Amino acid sequence: MMLHLLIVFHSSTGLGYGSVIPDAPGAELHQLTKTLAEKVGRFVEQYVEAMEKVKLKQGLKTAMSISSEGNAYLQESQFWKLYKEDQPSCSIVVKTSLGLVHLLACLLEPFMPSFSLEVLKQLNMPPETSFLLCDEKGDIERAKRPWEIVPAGHRIGTPEPLFKELKDEDVEFFREKFAGSQADRIVKAEAEAKKIAEQLKKTKVSDE
Repeated sequence: MMLHLLIVFHSSTGLGYGSVIPDAPGAELHQLTKTLAEKVGRFVEQYVEAMEKVKLKQGLKTAMSISSEGNAYLQESQFWKLYKEDQPSCSIVVKTSLGLVHLLACLLEPFMPSFSLEVLKQLNMPPETSFLLCDEKGDIERAKRPWEIVPAGHRIGTPEPLFKELKDEDVEFFREKFAGSQADRIVKAEAEAKKIAEQLKKTKVSDE
């Protein structure tokens, strides 16, 4: 997920690069990155088409597919080893991942605007840097080269949790609330509503 990408990126750059984005020469020739870029390019085109046709569910699904590809890219690159063994490749992976995080924040903005703003804030990227994904600005082509999205030398912001950590009792509450099929949940909700209504009938209202 995008959150995972962001956390991994902060961990890597905070320790290895001092939170400053490294340069990544030769990224277009890095095979793993090249393969990722080709997949992302196709997904971006599908996203734009879906959103233009107001197929919001498909647009969201496509954005999450990009996030999944980013996670797979990080795992396959094993960047935690690259920093010690192959720093040029590590720089390519880190810079590309940051660009992908920025791109995802823009793609998810129609669905989770406050979340996207918080991600951009932590990346130290103002909202005006967001992708409009219009051909006139060349955004679609730029999205196909994620290593070029954020310039080298850019300093990221301070990472903070994007979601509240759920306590054990919260997890149990949601497990109970959303357990079973939708029909089961409807029946349960109706039973609870009926129970509350009966309790209200028994409640005496003061004339004071």
